[in-house]
Amino acid sequence: MMRQDRMQGDVRIVIQNNMCYRFGIMGNNEKTISFRAVTEKIDALDSLAAAQDRSRSYLINEAITNYIELHAYQDALVRRGLEEKRKGRVLSHEEVVKRLKRTGRARQ
Repeated sequence: MMRQDRMQGDVRIVIQNNMCYRFGIMGNNEKTISFRAVTEKIDALDSLAAAQDRSRSYLINEAITNYIELHAYQDALVRRGLEEKRKGRVLSHEEVVKRLKRTGRARQ
C-alpha cells in the first residue's frame, strides 16, 4: 500500500492505492464530480501529474478546459459556415478543387 502526501497551498493531497484524496476548503465556484475511467488512463494521468508536480484534479480541469475551448471553436466555425450557406456564399466541390490545385494544395 503506497501512500504519498503533499500540500498545494492550503490543500492537502493524499495519493493511496491509485486514489487521490483532496482535503481542503473548496472554492465557491467548484463542484465535485465522479466518473469511471479505464485503469490505464488513470495510471497515465497519475504519471503525468507526478511528472508535472500537479494534482490529478488540476490535469482533469485542464483537459476539460481544452475540450470546451476546442469544441466551442469548432461549433463557432460550423455556425459561421451555416450562416454563409444561408446567405448563398458557397462554392461547389469542383470550384474548391480547382482553387486548391491553383495553390498546389490539392490531393493527388
